[in-house]
Amino acid sequence: MYCLVYMSSPSREMNPVEVQALLRRAKHNNDRDAITGILIHDRRRYLQYLEGGQAEVEATFARISVDPRHHAIIRLHGLTIDRRQFPDWAMACKMSRPDDSLKSCVERLTQDCDAQVVDQLLKFAEARDRAVLGQTARIGRSA
Repeated sequence: MYCLVYMSSPSREMNPVEVQALLRRAKHNNDRDAITGILIHDRRRYLQYLEGGQAEVEATFARISVDPRHHAIIRLHGLTIDRRQFPDWAMACKMSRPDDSLKSCVERLTQDCDAQVVDQLLKFAEARDRAVLGQTARIGRSA
């Protein structure tokens, strides 16, 4: 079993109908390729965890990497895991409000995951939250 985690930014804001269409296609492809995982987004950033066979996960990431709806794609890690963390989710999606903490969203979605996976996802979420706080502070000072 293999997992890959990445973050990216949307190239433009999608409306709810576009988001639902994207999720339907992702779930269809993930069912076909036996990939499970989560996608968390807040209109400014995506954090996605994919798991399954290494070839299938890497092929999925390759498609995402050339998708014009994404930019600033950062591959955070890819590694072998002992078991699926999200076995029942072809693609769980949580859309948080831009002012919500990504960390709190990750905490809610990873309650049944291995401690190592939770720790890694929380570190990414915390780094993203710090970056957002830094941006907010800079904007506040320049206003």
